[in-house]
Amino acid sequence: MKQPYILIIEDDPSVCALLFACLSKAGFRTTIVETGEEGLRLIEERQPDLLILDLNLPGMNGLDVCRNLRRDPWTSRIPVMMLTAQSEEQNVIDGLMVGADDYMTKPFSPKLLVARAQAILRRMADAAPKQETATELAQNSELPTLFIRSLGYCDLRLGTQNLPWGAAFSAAQRQLLSLLIVSRDGKTSLEEIQACFWPDSSSARARSSLDTLLSRVRRSLEQGLPPMDSRQYLQTRRGFVSLQNYQVDAQEFLRLARKGLQQAGKQNFWQAELALSSAFSLWQGPFLPGGFGCDQATVFEAELEQLYLEAGNVFARILAETGRAREAIKLLRSALHQCPTDDETVRLLYLLAIATDQPAQASQFLHGYRDALQRNGFSADEIRSIMSLIPSEPPTNWLPGS
Repeated sequence: MKQPYILIIEDDPSVCALLFACLSKAGFRTTIVETGEEGLRLIEERQPDLLILDLNLPGMNGLDVCRNLRRDPWTSRIPVMMLTAQSEEQNVIDGLMVGADDYMTKPFSPKLLVARAQAILRRMADAAPKQETATELAQNSELPTLFIRSLGYCDLRLGTQNLPWGAAFSAAQRQLLSLLIVSRDGKTSLEEIQACFWPDSSSARARSSLDTLLSRVRRSLEQGLPPMDSRQYLQTRRGFVSLQNYQVDAQEFLRLARKGLQQAGKQNFWQAELALSSAFSLWQGPFLPGGFGCDQATVFEAELEQLYLEAGNVFARILAETGRAREAIKLLRSALHQCPTDDETVRLLYLLAIATDQPAQASQFLHGYRDALQRNGFSADEIRSIMSLIPSEPPTNWLPGS
């Protein structure tokens, strides 16, 4: 069963910690941001099942955030629970008048908050409103975002419609799309496309071939995601081909993982956990477009996998330090499938298994590592030297940099 996703907009670190703890324990996936502007940006990328909203925020206040949501048909049905220290009767009335579904005051009971969140979600499920079609969204709101999923799956989503890459696009079309989604800001120059697709053709001939290819990609998009106007999403302008009004899960993973590593480097482990938790909630598997024949996508895939391993090891250490060693093991076992010879991942897995009193599993990790090294051509002496570097006792402090 899918875990409900809750977005929290709250700038008090102590309240953030309490909300994250009680909602995670209750089985919710959570993301926390500190400003209304950042919250609205995230909602554009991925709508939550419930928004928990503080009123006193830096910049845009909670009432204005709620007004923005209710004015937009794309976000108007997101349930909102206001959680604030403002407890006067008029404050409650103001919150409900702008569209809040519930209103709680601080200090609050975590059990009561979880119960009220569950009640709101039950009401939403029972109401089961009909989702708007892509046509209705195009008519009634701003241009909807084209979501491109590339981690573990390859498809595009617009409104309620999904378009699998393999069924909709030719090899050349997939190669062009993969080139665009790994490029900075989704933008690639005509010269770079020519070098990738038609390196031996003249500029005029290459441009003619590109026009044909773009026309076919647009037609595939419009046939697969009607009534899309593909020119709103795939544009040619001033010597560049670019994607517009889109979101790529792999690019968002990179952004969040880098943010998490940056916070960990500053010893801000609570902020690091929030960013890394959000990043790994996006990871459904390897970056599949890397195999579509585009060198740039292959390079991007290698960069993504390296960051996945680095961020995974940091996240696992934070989890272990906060008493969630088994969650850390689960995370690292997934990482080990990506790279069976990553020494840091194997070392952490081994030490976590020892720390959780699982000697058989610890031994299994070492045997698997040794076999992987042999398959990769390491000599017996090299393997013995590598294995001798693995510590035998868990650390007293798991945090990175300790």
